[in-house]
Amino acid sequence: PEAPLHRHPDYWEDDRIKALSINELRLLPDKPPEFHELSLQAFLNLKPAVGTRRVALVANVGRLRDQDQGVLLKTLEEPHPHRVIVLTTPSLNPFVVLPTVVSRCQRLFFHPVPALEIERLLLKLDVEPGRARLLAELSRGRPGWTLRVAGDETVIDLHEEWTRRLEEVFGAPADVPLRVAAELDGSQMAWRRSEGDVEDPALFAIASWQIELRRRMLASRGREQGRWARLLELSYDTLGYLEQNVSPRLAFETFLLECRKAS
Repeated sequence: PEAPLHRHPDYWEDDRIKALSINELRLLPDKPPEFHELSLQAFLNLKPAVGTRRVALVANVGRLRDQDQGVLLKTLEEPHPHRVIVLTTPSLNPFVVLPTVVSRCQRLFFHPVPALEIERLLLKLDVEPGRARLLAELSRGRPGWTLRVAGDETVIDLHEEWTRRLEEVFGAPADVPLRVAAELDGSQMAWRRSEGDVEDPALFAIASWQIELRRRMLASRGREQGRWARLLELSYDTLGYLEQNVSPRLAFETFLLECRKAS
């Protein structure tokens, strides 16, 4: 009897959040791949089964350790004919993706999907309007993430919790932002040690803070509006620091201490 295909036989994909094991990449891995029938190199080593090309997608290639990106580099340097390898990344920072990997790829730029379009998508799926708007703002332009969490009630609760923690920082004693930074750093460290497939809590918290800062900026005027705009800009700088070889806790502390002073 014929079994239905869940994926095209000439397509290989890994879009998980967690780091990609070396055994998922090597032609001859030490252990069988855990998440794929074939490793990436083994898949590309075979001729197309039914199509004219074999296509492999590695989403967020910065998940790979530098040495594992080196294994991938060999495949990029000597590509098989009729093979297409797609690597995605939110940043080309050399601390995220090795420059040698970037130099061997053709660059295509994909911009985040506007929040309004994501909101319309959720409304078509009968998501409540207020929830649809908030999820679209939290998505950072990622409709796939929004669809995954559309029915998760804890997402809004978590957003409200991080927003409340930011409000506690405004005008508070210096120990308050340091305590919030330590809490966020601890959450991120626990996330890195876990085997789950959830989003980095630091990125989610900063997205929540950006919504609140933007709201305050648009509701104010003059110099006050400028202060909120500066904090919003600093939040994006903090995201950039997290991509580099910077202590996450130090980045959180610096940003939250600025929030305390500016407010």
